[in-house]
Amino acid sequence: MKSKTSMLLSLFIAAGLFAAITASAARGPGGCGACGAMLTDNTAVVLGEPARIALLFQIDEERMARELYTAFGEKWDLRPFRNIVQAESRHEAMLHALAKRAGLNLAEPGAGRFATAAVQTRYDTLLARGRQSAQAALQTGALVEEQDIVDLRTLANSTDSAELRQAVAALERASGHHLSAFVRNLGAGYTAQVLPAQEVANLTTAAGCGRRHGQGTGHACGQGGHNRPGV
Repeated sequence: MKSKTSMLLSLFIAAGLFAAITASAARGPGGCGACGAMLTDNTAVVLGEPARIALLFQIDEERMARELYTAFGEKWDLRPFRNIVQAESRHEAMLHALAKRAGLNLAEPGAGRFATAAVQTRYDTLLARGRQSAQAALQTGALVEEQDIVDLRTLANSTDSAELRQAVAALERASGHHLSAFVRNLGAGYTAQVLPAQEVANLTTAAGCGRRHGQGTGHACGQGGHNRPGV
């Protein structure tokens, strides 16, 4: 009975992710408009071991972002968390589809639990940090997006698969929009936490500094120094 219940739950989650991504297939780069086609493509993808490991890590990281933003949105009721959590579901679904095409088996450890130890440590640390205040939640969201960009580049560099690189490029563009949303809501003087300060400034300017998922008209808000936290 337990096994049957778990199977039904997995099918329900997959159906929800499929609906979320296909409903957004027509959106632009910030909304991952390429995701829909990737989800429905069943062509086999051949990945080497480094790419397989990096892909599984990235799937954990996208789910971590979704769960963090859901928790922060419930506690602080801030617009970026309400909007961006939907995008994270689409990203997770796209990577799930690619993993399936590559023949990877995905672990389902349950909410708040992650197969990758490094992601588990990040989640526990960042969840506690973001629950301290609304400001801390926004800062944490910005950190997650900066780190996501770094890890997506690691994933892209691990493979010569055109499909995987295309997915990574779409997700990196989306992360730039998400970062801009958090920076815009934090206000002037945001300090880069993982990426070089100038790159954050360039990303937030190019993405409109929160125009898609946050508020405002968009300016160069991503200013500040360079600090690399240990998560």
